[in-house]
Amino acid sequence: MKKRVLVLCTAFLCTGVMPGCGSDQADGPEKEETPNADHVVMYLDGDAVTEEEYALIAAENRNQITMQYTTDQVNGEDFWQTEIDGAVPCSQLEELVLEDLKYDYAVKHLAVEAGVTEDYTYEDLLDNMESGNQERADQLAEEEVVYGLTEYDEAAYYNYWYSNLETQWKNEWIQGEADVGETDCREYYEEHAEDFTYETSVRILYAEFSYRSEEDYGEAQHWGLSLSRAMEASEDLEEIKEAFPEAEFRELELNDFDTQEGMSGAYLQRWEYASQLEEGQVCGPYEDHGRICVMKCISRTENGTLEFDDVKDRIERMLQVEAADRCIQETADSMKVESGKISAESVIMKTVSD
Repeated sequence: MKKRVLVLCTAFLCTGVMPGCGSDQADGPEKEETPNADHVVMYLDGDAVTEEEYALIAAENRNQITMQYTTDQVNGEDFWQTEIDGAVPCSQLEELVLEDLKYDYAVKHLAVEAGVTEDYTYEDLLDNMESGNQERADQLAEEEVVYGLTEYDEAAYYNYWYSNLETQWKNEWIQGEADVGETDCREYYEEHAEDFTYETSVRILYAEFSYRSEEDYGEAQHWGLSLSRAMEASEDLEEIKEAFPEAEFRELELNDFDTQEGMSGAYLQRWEYASQLEEGQVCGPYEDHGRICVMKCISRTENGTLEFDDVKDRIERMLQVEAADRCIQETADSMKVESGKISAESVIMKTVSD
């Protein structure tokens, strides 16, 4: 039988990490057969969960249980099947595994229904993983660039697949189903205004000179020093911009709440300098990621609240994602669970004894 190659229906994943995005898949894969009932632990809305998949999730959650007990308890005889303080560790792990599986399968069923991916089995995922690992190994052998992990194991690939599948489904669902309007956003803003406060906000005129060589570096330093002096001498921002066409200017409003500054290494240094400036002060020239930078503080505000228009898009996205999360959880909660031929307890006991 031809190996099945799964594809998330989005260009986001076609980066050399996910196999199956090439034109050679245009004919469509042959669907794998239904898993053998003798290897099934449970059915979730009729979808079979095999012993192998169940064991993977059990192994991933094992530490969530053991960390609740002392070392002596965990190392004790028959720990997993002994009642401790009213709970049996094996049953606790069984509940966690079921919770995770129901959530993942809710994502899967919603994504298949929305056309984000075709239907698949756990065995299909493993085939996909092996195909991807081989593809990346071939790329490395040819000294090609490989993005992300060069090789996945079952746990890493499982988490990778479902994380991306959830993201892609949410993006698809939000476009057509998330009914979040400006009224909803404004109501949230008014009820949570204290969540949109900041301690420090600065408005700056920021300029940078790029360089590619040692000679360019010296010239950029020269222009940076000249610009710094001009900023100190003049309050006319347009005049400053016109006098230095070599620079890339931006007027930025930065604060310690609604800004990338300080959240990313790419902006950390700029925020550290800007946040210390008082109105009229100049900082620079300084070097930052291959550029010579200069900034002037136009204004500074302490202990303020962001306006609704400044955070509306953020609130809208947050409410949309929350609605998508509720849809997934409701689907998981309503999922019909039926037992297979293999008991969950036997799989757990085998897993924890390995």
